[in-house]
Amino acid sequence: MRPFVSTVVVLIAAATSTHAQAITSEFAWNRDYTFERLEATREVRDSADNGTVRLSVYVWKPIKNDRHEVVLYSHGSTGGLGVGPREPGNSETPPRLLLQYFVERGYTVVAAARRGRGTSTGTYVEECSVYSGQCTVAQQLAMTDGAIAEALRDEDAVIDQLILGRMVPRGSQILLVGHSRGGFLSLLLAARRPGLAKGIVNFAGGWNAVTDRLSASDFQERVNDHATRLVAAAKKVPVPTIWIYAARDPFYNDAGRDVMVRAWRDAGGKAEYVFIAEHTLPNPHVVHGSPALWTAQMEAYLRGLTAAK
Repeated sequence: MRPFVSTVVVLIAAATSTHAQAITSEFAWNRDYTFERLEATREVRDSADNGTVRLSVYVWKPIKNDRHEVVLYSHGSTGGLGVGPREPGNSETPPRLLLQYFVERGYTVVAAARRGRGTSTGTYVEECSVYSGQCTVAQQLAMTDGAIAEALRDEDAVIDQLILGRMVPRGSQILLVGHSRGGFLSLLLAARRPGLAKGIVNFAGGWNAVTDRLSASDFQERVNDHATRLVAAAKKVPVPTIWIYAARDPFYNDAGRDVMVRAWRDAGGKAEYVFIAEHTLPNPHVVHGSPALWTAQMEAYLRGLTAAK
């Protein structure tokens, strides 16, 4: 049975005057955290790029209560290239409240913009634009193998060059946290690198959207593709995971979510499924930006990881 969570959304308005904005920040740079922009590189030789790709990596480190552990945050897609991969506001970094949640608990948060996204160089190769007629839904699905492989190589570069041996000792475990495509990617990354993940937080995860807007055949193909990949990954991931979704998600409907969770569990994967049935989010897909909806479940999950350690 899905756990149901009653929710209260709290809006915090910044106090202002006619002369200046009041200083009311509860989470501030140089008081609560430091920020640094780093760079990881990859050599790419394919039909889109030939040379060095530079990945922009953003690091927030707690000033207080540093537990010397890393959260690796993986961002989502562009929604089928509904927006350009280099447009600002594409959410390559965590929402402010999500960032605050982990930093205040002592985690260093690392977020990287994958190839061709934001200020990272190279060509974005994860999807094509159905909206502009560049490709069909079927052709977009056919890109999945190559897209996932490229995304995992980006993650490997960040982990090997900037996290292990630099932020934490080599051999350390890290917490994988991802939203949408990044949530799905985090599950596959843990399978690719056994022993790396201390735990996995999957917010509204999936690679290609499964919605009622698809034809029945396209929907089934996408669901089957997700399930096949999750079954293979779950067999290699022994750590507990938490999956957090909200009702009325425009990209992952009830049927699609249920198949993904069941596939993971049936293959032996450990998954706590948190389904937020009642909320007032304008866009339920961005549930990761509203800790008030899931803090209780996340706290219990993180305590469990600590106890296991």
